[in-house]
Amino acid sequence: MKVLLRLVGYAFTNRALFIVTAVVMASSIVPKVAIPRLAGNAIDEALTGAQGTLVLIVGQIVLAGIARAILGYLALYMAERVGRVTEYRLRNDFFDKLQGLNFGFYDRQKTGDLMSRATVDLEASARFVSFGVLHGVSALTSYILPLAVMISIEWRLGLAALACFVLITGIGIRLAARLYWAFQHVFRETGRMNTVIQEGLAGMRTVKVRGSQEYEVTRFSERASAVASHSIIAGQLSVTRGAVLMFLFAMVIAGVLLFGGWQVQQGTLTPGALASFVLYMVMLSDSIGGFEGRVRLFARGMAAGERVFEILDAKNPLEVPEKARDLSASGHVVFDSVSFEYDQHVPGLHDVDFELPPGQSAAIVGSAGSGKSTIAHLLPRFYDVSAGRVLIDGTDVRDVTLESLRRSVSIVLQDVFAFSATIRDNIAYGVDDASMDDIVRAAKVAQLHGFIEDLPDGYETWVGERGITLSGGQRQRLAIARTILMDTPVLILDDSTSSVDVGTEAQIHRAMEDVVRGRTSFVIAHRLSTVRSADVILVLDHGRIVEQGTHDDLMEADGFYRRIHDLQLRPAEEMRGFNSNA
Repeated sequence: MKVLLRLVGYAFTNRALFIVTAVVMASSIVPKVAIPRLAGNAIDEALTGAQGTLVLIVGQIVLAGIARAILGYLALYMAERVGRVTEYRLRNDFFDKLQGLNFGFYDRQKTGDLMSRATVDLEASARFVSFGVLHGVSALTSYILPLAVMISIEWRLGLAALACFVLITGIGIRLAARLYWAFQHVFRETGRMNTVIQEGLAGMRTVKVRGSQEYEVTRFSERASAVASHSIIAGQLSVTRGAVLMFLFAMVIAGVLLFGGWQVQQGTLTPGALASFVLYMVMLSDSIGGFEGRVRLFARGMAAGERVFEILDAKNPLEVPEKARDLSASGHVVFDSVSFEYDQHVPGLHDVDFELPPGQSAAIVGSAGSGKSTIAHLLPRFYDVSAGRVLIDGTDVRDVTLESLRRSVSIVLQDVFAFSATIRDNIAYGVDDASMDDIVRAAKVAQLHGFIEDLPDGYETWVGERGITLSGGQRQRLAIARTILMDTPVLILDDSTSSVDVGTEAQIHRAMEDVVRGRTSFVIAHRLSTVRSADVILVLDHGRIVEQGTHDDLMEADGFYRRIHDLQLRPAEEMRGFNSNA
């Protein structure tokens, strides 16, 4: 019931439109209900030979038909409009919610399932509002008005029809409950199937290289089979009960004809009245034929709406205080006894303490999984610390607005994403007022300008989906250019040159010297050759800072950093020796 009320609440975005539509849909039933009664009167007048009155009644039937057509058209059009308005608002709220959730939420979600909720489930929810709730108003009217007229014609036959309607309603409620659970399974399996599709498309190159086409086909077939099985179960529930309802109603019509025919013979009921009664029964029969569809739509919409609201109600761990202020940072960064856990099984950091004054640079080194990228993610608050504080200019990052924080901290992630847009738009992403000169300057610093100039369309060259037309190194340089353009006081390079050759890496670092000057910068790298000039080097091991100092200090200490350094240099020296011997 809560889901139903919330969906109706979305339909009330335009309250006047919703109410007017409901009134029009109910009103469209009135001329439809009037026609059988007028037809019965016409039959009685024809049998008595009153030609003038018969023509008048036929004219009334024609007018009722015209009114029915006009009101029916308006009702369908307005219901569709309410549905689209509802879907529009739901989609916007859904997307806004996804944009506001932190990395932790996406760590637990599958993209295919989210896409299924954003498309299939949202469409089913909106359709439920327009064709379930609003058409339910007209359906209810199409039951109540004929029953009222039938009782006024012959109260005993009318009560029999009413009893049948009550029985049908009870069966419908039971059907809705069972269909709801069936559609829950359908939507869940559809999300899993879409995940297989999304992963198969995103990893198509890996699939081809590994020759795993048959395996992927089998995976998809299993998921598609599950969707089909649950859909068949839902359909079987619907058609079985639909057939039972139609059989019951046929028996009622047979009883009405027997009893009504006897009354006509006795002279207590006119032939026209019996004809009207039968026409009303046929009208109710048509309504019952659509009853199963409405119940199915109701159950489907409720199941879909619940999945949509699961995302809309997802709690965002990144709570921002109502009185959060904008951050205007100079770049003084402090990690004060910071600890962090991705979950209880995946620890991140333990009691990390360090301070970096404005304009200085810090290099963070360590083995894979030591927590280097976690530091980069905590500073712009992609995650929240489990304990301790992250401070920028003495202010806890949890006390400032996310927008101002991320305008002050820019980061080049290891996993670079390029949008389906031009190279110019990709570099300028997030900087609406960037001029072409600024874009070119950033590309030059990132050592990307020469490559762009060689392209037929230059900066207007279209980048394929996920940057597939660019090499790994080119994507990383594009991300560097994008970050440079943001011009933030705090800059984080998270292993941002791992996909470029040593020569290009050296060129980028020389160019970046001017960029990082005057900024607080963090460089996370596996190649120690890129971190020697840092003001301080933080050495991490299993989420703890085991050493910190300058390159010379750490080399003299002959500790963890020295061992990493020697391990990286020894292969290079051996390679030089191999080349000289050759």
